[in-house]
Amino acid sequence: MREIRQILALVNDSPRSDRVLAQAAHLARRHGAALVAVHAVEPLRSGAFISAEAASVAASWAAEAEAQRWAETSARVAAAARAAGVEITLTALRGETVADTLRHAGTADLVVLSQRYPAQPDGAQRHFVERLLVGSGTPLLFVPHADTLPLLPDGAPRCGQRALVAWSPSRETVRALRDALPLLAAASRVELIRFAPAVEASAEPMEAVVAYLQRHGITATTTVRHTPAPSLGERLLSTWTVDVPIAEALLSHAADTDADLLVMGGYGHPRAWELTLGGVTRTMLQTMTLPVLMSH
Repeated sequence: MREIRQILALVNDSPRSDRVLAQAAHLARRHGAALVAVHAVEPLRSGAFISAEAASVAASWAAEAEAQRWAETSARVAAAARAAGVEITLTALRGETVADTLRHAGTADLVVLSQRYPAQPDGAQRHFVERLLVGSGTPLLFVPHADTLPLLPDGAPRCGQRALVAWSPSRETVRALRDALPLLAAASRVELIRFAPAVEASAEPMEAVVAYLQRHGITATTTVRHTPAPSLGERLLSTWTVDVPIAEALLSHAADTDADLLVMGGYGHPRAWELTLGGVTRTMLQTMTLPVLMSH
């Protein structure tokens, strides 16, 4: 079983970075991993001006704002390190935001980041999360932007005690399951759930997956549900896709079973990732109510 030895926490200008740091620090302490924080934001732009004087003033303002931004992030990381009793190394991006972040992610076993919240500017690049999901070979653990689960004494959201794995016979799901093994091994309960079309006489058995987990010392139960059938009104909505009801059913089942970690494959196509991410992935990124581990 691959162990977690290095964790990358992505922080930005949002106050939710405190939860990201607390979650990452909690996992680092549990797994004995090193923790690196990256300030994954777009640099402030001074813009273009007619006169040299105006450009100079704008550049000076941008430099001061960046210094203040970095000071606030440094203080946030230092406070998280003190609270968790772990060492956190803070790093700034120097080049293109996504490419630099992917470079750091390439030497990490797990990336912890926050769900995007459109109503709250965070300084991150547009479609940053989607590009990271498609481009990274490292599993991403998303911390939801709302506190729907109890917080642990160290300020981290409860995560990984009761895990739910969304299973399907796909490459992305298999990758996510293997990436999540260290977290599943520490869980007190693991459940595999699969959605099968209602027309199938019987769902594909999951005994082989259960046996695979058992060989890693993980005991899992299984649940099979029929794919939710959309109403006529839902089908007529331009924003509706066939996978959206599955995402909603996953979140509903997670709430009913008090799950605090959802493991799933993250789907996407590099040519047009911002438009063609699978319906389950896109909906989950928007509406998650618990920590979600995704692998692509």
